Formats: sequence, structure tokens, C-alpha cells
Amino acid sequence: MYFAKNLRFLRRRAELSQSELADQLATDYNTISRYENGKSTPKLEALTKLSQVFHVSLDALRSQDLSQSPGPALEPGRVQTGGRREGEALAKPAKHPLLVSVELDGTATSLERAVARLTAINEVVAGTT
Repeated sequence: MYFAKNLRFLRRRAELSQSELADQLATDYNTISRYENGKSTPKLEALTKLSQVFHVSLDALRSQDLSQSPGPALEPGRVQTGGRREGEALAKPAKHPLLVSVELDGTATSLERAVARLTAINEVVAGTT
């Protein structure tokens, strides 16, 4: 089983902190830390979401050493959420307004992460209306 090693590898390759990945999974960074250290195993729902976030199959996530696998490299700083690939339409806007505060540090990476988080929030809210 390579899950813990793969999760750490994929998260770092995507330049995500444990907190940022946890936000995408609607959990906390301690849970991500336990997954990466092999102290906890995610349920199927979390595994499915992780496979969508990182665009890998469930089988590959669990049973292949992805750090040794050839494949398309993720662009540094590129964050993709909710299984949405570049060029796909965003979820429909929510019918109810939601106030979200975003802090940026002036870097492109900061902006990309903010957009990814806002997109994820929009997808969650749009899916519940």
C-alpha cells in the first residue's frame, strides 16, 4: 500500500499545504497529517475526492508508487479542485449570496490558490441549493 506516501507526494507536487488540502476535503489538517503518516485510513468518500483533486485513479492512489511513475508533471503552483479540469465550466452560481474574505500576498500562486478555494466553495454551495 502506497497511499500515505502518494498523498504526501501528490500534495507537495501540487504545492498545497496540509491545511489547503484539508479545506478541499472539508476536513482539518490533522486528518491529512494522519493519512500521510499512515496513522489513519480515509473512507471511500475521502479517497474518491482525493483521486479527483489529484486526477489519479483510486487504484493508483492506493497501490502504485506514484513518485516513481512516469506521467505528466503537474505545473508548479497549479491547483485544481473538485475534479474540474482546465477549460471546464464552473458550477452554476449559488442562489444565495455568500460573503467570503480573501487575503492575497501579491503572488500568482496566492491568486491561483484563492481562485481554487473560491471555486471549491462555489461548487459546494451550488451543489446544496
